[in-house]
Amino acid sequence: MAILEERGCAAGYQRMFRSVIDEVQLRPGEAILDVGCGTGVLDRWLARHTADANRIVAVDANGYLLREAKAFARQEGLAERIAFHEGRAEALPFPDASFDVALSVTVLEEGDAERMLAELPRVARPGGRVAAIVRAVDMPGWINLPLRRDLKVKAEFPFPGAGVAAGGCADASLYRRFCAAGLSRVSMWPYLAAFEDGPRARIIERGMRTRLAGTELEEWAQAMAHAEADGTFFVCQPFHCAVGTKR
Repeated sequence: MAILEERGCAAGYQRMFRSVIDEVQLRPGEAILDVGCGTGVLDRWLARHTADANRIVAVDANGYLLREAKAFARQEGLAERIAFHEGRAEALPFPDASFDVALSVTVLEEGDAERMLAELPRVARPGGRVAAIVRAVDMPGWINLPLRRDLKVKAEFPFPGAGVAAGGCADASLYRRFCAAGLSRVSMWPYLAAFEDGPRARIIERGMRTRLAGTELEEWAQAMAHAEADGTFFVCQPFHCAVGTKR
């Protein structure tokens, strides 16, 4: 849970989410559904960003995370602005055409992406927007360390399929899937979200380091020491983003 909160509060992650919200072209009065809200960290950001101009509904299948999401919202004075519901992304507990915007962030990786991408447009109104962000296991990460090129490329190489469900989507097939879902005016782009020193950055750095051995690890440690000393250490995690309009 702490990792979800730390990731969602990271400036680089919020910039990525903001890029999607900007593409959605959210208008006052529109109703928003966040599918797979987790701790609600992005919903709280959205509530502050919209300044009470939009109804926000958040759904998650994990009851524990929902309880924590409600508690965080209460602590930040946002309990009245976000409605939390329990439900599965593959079978959303809402009627057809209930929302102006239906979005999911790093959720399509965790289940049946085809069913999820049928549900998101189903609950969107005609002219409503559907948006998704997924991790990009088909793209390399990036780390700001003074390393020789071959070592850097080796460490940054992606981990194909890591942590992705059998029917999940965590690659550029997101773009094809959005077009196949019958959405119009589909916008598609990759994004490198930057994480400075913190738990999330350390997780990514450790994952990259597992590729190395022997003198490579020594070179890595020296590069880390230099970057930490001069304040230039950060890592980037790749994502795919898509926004489309329901016909």
